[in-house]
Amino acid sequence: MLLSRKITLFFFFLFALLLSFRQSSGQVMDTLYASLEKRPRFFLNLQNYNSFISKDFANFTLLKFGLSYNKRVRFGFGASVLDGGAVVSEIEIDEDSIPYNTNGELKFSFISASAEYIFYHQYPWQFSLIPYNLGVGTARYEYIRRSDKHRVSTASETVIIFQPELVGQYSVFRWIGLGASFGYRKTLYSSKNIRENFNSPTFSIGLKLFMDEIFKMAFPNGLKGKK
Repeated sequence: MLLSRKITLFFFFLFALLLSFRQSSGQVMDTLYASLEKRPRFFLNLQNYNSFISKDFANFTLLKFGLSYNKRVRFGFGASVLDGGAVVSEIEIDEDSIPYNTNGELKFSFISASAEYIFYHQYPWQFSLIPYNLGVGTARYEYIRRSDKHRVSTASETVIIFQPELVGQYSVFRWIGLGASFGYRKTLYSSKNIRENFNSPTFSIGLKLFMDEIFKMAFPNGLKGKK
């Protein structure tokens, strides 16, 4: 928990430092209050990001949606899935009271809730801080059972993580852009049956799809269509 507090303090310090170049804390609060009074807009993004699990390079796919207030404040929910085959570990299996070791492929996914403050928005550039990003998910191992060679899995175990981030993006078009992020994933809870170290820096650079904008382009009149 001490490491988690240090990481959180680091991001808040960096956040305050960035804001000091732009506006006072009073102006920040005024911006927050004024933004929350605006009518929210729905957003939906699809992107990839990277990290490490134990010593293995791990790539995640993230689908994120939520409400954006005045292009300054966002409350979002996301679903992240670890790419298949990214993490393979040696696990111990007890089959018919006979223990043995085999390789298990980690399956890890989680849902998250986040709060985001966009401290710079001047199209096509945007920079934001996500100081709160709490994820709850499950992890399990898939392996080849020795007795019948069938692919089976261990029981799913709960994993809780905390993952603050700094995010930047450049919009090439309304519906696609280049995005980059840097953060840190801290494990708040993980079962001892999952012998992985989820604590890791998180980072990304690449294409970012703005699914809400794609939807607007595909259905300019909404789902109701023309009367």
